[in-house]
Amino acid sequence: MTEQQINELGAYLGSDPCPPDFDAFWAERMAEADAVPLQWELQPADEEPLEGPCTCYDLWFSGMGGARLYAKYLRPAVSCPPVLLQFHGYPGASRSWFEQASFPALGYALIAMDNPGQGGRSQDTGGFLGTTVAGHLVAGAEGEPRDLYYVRLYQDVRILCRIVEELGKRGELDLGHVYVNGASQGGGMGVACCALNPQLVNRAAILYPFLSDFRKVSELDADEVAYEGLRYWSRWFDPDGTRADELFGRLAYFDTKNFAHLVRCPVFFGTGLDDVVCPPPTQCATYNQLGGPHERLLYPGFGHEEIQDFDDAAVLFFGAGDRGEGLGFPAAGPVDVAALNAAHDSLVYEQLELPGPRGTIAARSLRPAGEGPWPTMLLFHDVGRPGRGWHHLARYVALGCAVVQMENHAAVAADAHDPAFDDALACARAIVGLPWADPSRLMAFGEGFGGALALWVAAHERLACAAAVNAYPLDRLLPIAGRIDCPVLLGTACMDELASVPDQDALAASLPQAEQRHYPKYVHERINAFENALMAFLNERGVC
Repeated sequence: MTEQQINELGAYLGSDPCPPDFDAFWAERMAEADAVPLQWELQPADEEPLEGPCTCYDLWFSGMGGARLYAKYLRPAVSCPPVLLQFHGYPGASRSWFEQASFPALGYALIAMDNPGQGGRSQDTGGFLGTTVAGHLVAGAEGEPRDLYYVRLYQDVRILCRIVEELGKRGELDLGHVYVNGASQGGGMGVACCALNPQLVNRAAILYPFLSDFRKVSELDADEVAYEGLRYWSRWFDPDGTRADELFGRLAYFDTKNFAHLVRCPVFFGTGLDDVVCPPPTQCATYNQLGGPHERLLYPGFGHEEIQDFDDAAVLFFGAGDRGEGLGFPAAGPVDVAALNAAHDSLVYEQLELPGPRGTIAARSLRPAGEGPWPTMLLFHDVGRPGRGWHHLARYVALGCAVVQMENHAAVAADAHDPAFDDALACARAIVGLPWADPSRLMAFGEGFGGALALWVAAHERLACAAAVNAYPLDRLLPIAGRIDCPVLLGTACMDELASVPDQDALAASLPQAEQRHYPKYVHERINAFENALMAFLNERGVC
């Protein structure tokens, strides 16, 4: 879609009206959730915990129907921090401890719940009337609205919010600064959380929310991928379409757009104009009805994917809330480094211009405030993809590291003669000379072509350790792999067509100190599990 087409939808409120008893229905559901006795406990994280300036806990609590529910809880080493409630996409789980560490690096506590029966650890007690084979969207669709999966989920979120309030009463969290962040399913959950817990949530960043305007999704034939439950239900239970009003009438009780009028806090909203999973008109139906202050940024060329400019802008938005600087809605475009430094004085953001063999090399640097010297991670990105955003880089600071990301100009394809190999070496040598970088604790990591650059640096410079996921091309690396004398962690996606398993295995066999992890059902992509492995790898070697 275009921005003009979005503007033409400025008065669009959705294909179906909100049920007249919607507010009363949810008041009853929240009363039911409030009547559940709080049973919860914090335990030291039993997975790969961070060994940096924040503490990781497993938060277990009892939800509706006695379900045993799970959330990650990360708390920075500051007194009474603001807290961010993070909601995940469908049908996934809270992301790795390493990924979740970005906000704690900025001084926020973070709580990320696993949705029952999806990709995480929370228990789904079931009992839904009707089909469950097509996913959670239509789980309970043959019963009463109160027994739908997402109705129960939002009651569980209410119980989690009560636990947040208890942590605040203990002095562990700042209840004056409680924020929500979510994309896709997490965006829909975020809107519902704001609507149903207005006494708690102060502001929210919502990216392309799922679960909105169900009839429009069906009319657009977008009822696949995340919305596949709609098509399945129609084909098996309503082939002639005569029960459509019945289905959409029930789903209306958790339609994201119907929660919007209850939202009172400021909402920063993002839409990728090429999104085919959560079509932009369905997002407009939610955005246009938000009851509090709201602002939206549109991202041409982006679909249902990570939008790093939005993530970086959300950092500014939450920072404005910390400082009481009004609404603080970010402007369009890449965020300003000076604004980031003003928002969070515990970190130092810097755009670097480093000397290279063909001129200046652009790089981003993020490090803890203070003189250092800091262990420093050199980060190299894949071809055909931009470098990581500032928010992504912050997770390395949570480990107590500085991070430098070189801008790799290889656009679509790369080969063994790409000049980026020379740039990577020049970047590493320039970083060693910076006063805040500890040359004895220099590390390198990259994905895809960036992995090849990281290993190339390791073959020519003395590093504390290195890591790579799906590194390619290998014809320049294999002849010199034996010269890499530091420990190396390799991640291998077994369905990767660019970096084949035989090539990756040959590389591992050529390295003097290699630890290799195989991921059978992954292609050339980011591997969440590898991030926790990388974190443990760095911790075990004491380089951070």
